[in-house]
Amino acid sequence: MKSLIKYFLIILFLSSCNQQHRKNNQFLEQISHFNNSIVKHFPSELKGMYKTAIFNDTQNDVSFIMLLNQYDTQTYDKLKDSLIKQSKAKYNPKDSCLLVINMYSNEKNYFNSFKTKDKSYLKKECLKNKLPIPNFWAMDFDSKNITKLPDDYNIYVFEASHDIIDKKYLSKNVYMPNYWEHGYSKGVAMNDKTHEIIYWFVLW
Repeated sequence: MKSLIKYFLIILFLSSCNQQHRKNNQFLEQISHFNNSIVKHFPSELKGMYKTAIFNDTQNDVSFIMLLNQYDTQTYDKLKDSLIKQSKAKYNPKDSCLLVINMYSNEKNYFNSFKTKDKSYLKKECLKNKLPIPNFWAMDFDSKNITKLPDDYNIYVFEASHDIIDKKYLSKNVYMPNYWEHGYSKGVAMNDKTHEIIYWFVLW
């Protein structure tokens, strides 16, 4: 996986600009260049209402790909059953203990979010049993919880690992616990009320 992650970083750097949103099928064309093991849970086509984001924060060593797609009821229910079977963990934005990657980041402070925030939350014992999930600020929801997702969403983690490129090339991530200082995670977030699915991959 280390070589795959290195390849991911190279493609991400070439295909994204900081704080750039991708539109229409340009997004699918771009993620087609990534190794299939990274993006195979993303849909092969976009239908209906959707929103995309590709971010590469070189200052804080955090990169992610997100795609929000809204479906009709029948399609959503079919996809939901299939996606849930792939998940290793399920979380809700209202949960009292969540390991959110760079949880203080938002649109205004994303490129300097490490400078002034409280780190006492990282000392919670319950975090040791949690898998890392993204901060969904780039989806632009009006949500105040640490995931930046509405409470109607459930978050499903398909895979999370520490197995990434040589850590000597990465700066210390002070808003993650030491045992998850660097890694990658992928999965989906689903909303049964709006029939929305957010596909995501994050590397830090």
